[in-house]
Amino acid sequence: MTSYGYRLFAFQVFRGSKRTPLDLSDCNGESYQEIAESLLKILSIGTAVGDPTDDGQAEVEEEGTFGKPALRVDDVCTVDNTIRARVWAGKFGSHEMAIGDATGSDTDIKDKAASNLFRVILAFPEGGDTGILAVESIGRSCPVSQLIRWMTKKSRDEATEGNNEGAWWRISVSPVADENRLAEMIREGQAQTLVLVRHAITAGRTRAVKDVEITASLAVSGRMEQAVKVVQGWYRSSKGVEGIKEAGITNEQGARQLAAIVGPQIVDMELDDGWVQIEDPDGQVKRVRPTQMADVFTYRLSEDQPPVTPRFYAAVRETALGLQPAAKVGIDWPVS
Repeated sequence: MTSYGYRLFAFQVFRGSKRTPLDLSDCNGESYQEIAESLLKILSIGTAVGDPTDDGQAEVEEEGTFGKPALRVDDVCTVDNTIRARVWAGKFGSHEMAIGDATGSDTDIKDKAASNLFRVILAFPEGGDTGILAVESIGRSCPVSQLIRWMTKKSRDEATEGNNEGAWWRISVSPVADENRLAEMIREGQAQTLVLVRHAITAGRTRAVKDVEITASLAVSGRMEQAVKVVQGWYRSSKGVEGIKEAGITNEQGARQLAAIVGPQIVDMELDDGWVQIEDPDGQVKRVRPTQMADVFTYRLSEDQPPVTPRFYAAVRETALGLQPAAKVGIDWPVS
């Protein structure tokens, strides 16, 4: 069964490569809500193909679209202090044929990007530098990284069009989640084991391979609470999401912390990766490591069929309002 849900992210905006977040109501005299609406509408004009970098664009021009990710924005609208849109995301060449219910109604889609439709909401505070981004998830897919990278790319393209270089805006996101909920998931038995790994380089020095893997039970006295404290520390230090910004704690550092829980006999084994293994109520197994935490906080809404938009929005609003105080974000969400 395909599950439908959403993930929540706090977002901030920076001018170019600078490190100080801007007040969202004043990006060089213009609110980022207006800028974001314009960028999303630009992404609705055509399909964004490949990696949103100069090298990625060169690859598309040289090699074609096969195997490249694709994204297109649809139905951009503003409701009070929120922007709502739909995002088509997929990959070229991921499927060969769309078959119909009768012979002769099939369609060859080898040169098309088979895509899913994801709903997106950006919510803005009346003042301050942090907003909330909600992105729909379908199974394990959630195009948040792809979307914000393209928004940044289009902003830079607009600023550098012609001979003059103007201001451009870089958006950065980090997962918003309930730290207490994470602890409960571990304590209630959804986390049974922790896994520690060491990699080695092959004889030809062409790639890294798994050299050692250690699986340890969390049922041993004291380990569960120690694991909770370690994972909560990862969460508090986390400052980004995959592909967007480097996390505060590396996977190698996290592995050393988990090794200390298991015992001193493995601390000096030069372990370079490790995770707490969680099985959610749907039976999906997830790995919680310092650089991989966002997918743990997927809020599920339905199975097999996507929820209707009013329900989707209401659920996002309710969850966000509950988490905003801990995230130190103040947004007055529209009722509908």
